[in-house]
Amino acid sequence: MQVVAFDAAQRWPHSATMLLILFVIVAVLGGAAVVGLAANERRRKALPSGNRPKALPAAVGNVLAERGLREMRTGDVLTIDGRDFLCEGVLNYDEDGHRWVCGRVVDGSDARWMLVGIERSGSNSARMLEHDESISISGYPAETLLVGDAKFVLDKRGTATVKMDGDVGSLGDLRKDRMERHAERCRWWLYNAPGDESVLVEQFGSDYRALRGKKVGLTTVELMPGS
Repeated sequence: MQVVAFDAAQRWPHSATMLLILFVIVAVLGGAAVVGLAANERRRKALPSGNRPKALPAAVGNVLAERGLREMRTGDVLTIDGRDFLCEGVLNYDEDGHRWVCGRVVDGSDARWMLVGIERSGSNSARMLEHDESISISGYPAETLLVGDAKFVLDKRGTATVKMDGDVGSLGDLRKDRMERHAERCRWWLYNAPGDESVLVEQFGSDYRALRGKKVGLTTVELMPGS
């Protein structure tokens, strides 16, 4: 029988050559990737500013750090026409999954209501309203309301549940002897008149209240989150 001896000296040079070739391939591929990234960065910087990718808003966990009027909360500050209003209380409405908000905003003795999101379709406006005691509602509201020289026509109506937070003025009496975050039932009627004027009539229990004011653009109101 012929015995063939294994010559390790002949095998190792071949293995070293293969390792060297693999190292060269990896180095070439890595260099190409770095060059490609650098080229992409140069092209991105060369784009006009309007075409550059926009940075995503900062986030805390899964919640965006910035909030808008639709997420108004007690303690927020709203700047309107150069005036700062503190949001002292908020009404959160829910009508079959459609949600909107109405905040009681105060500047000294001037208390108003900022109504946002009552329209089901997308709207870029809110309503700055004041409690109008001259509008007397004693029964089911009519299709039209005459307030002074203005004629307000019913636009929409519905029924929602309302959760109250903070100081909501006289509506706070509804929460006496109730559990925290208790939901009240509210029937509402929204009227419009020329000149972007609106009247919101709400019924809580047997009591009615009427709020009157005008539409304001969402972009004209600056919100500074209180928390």
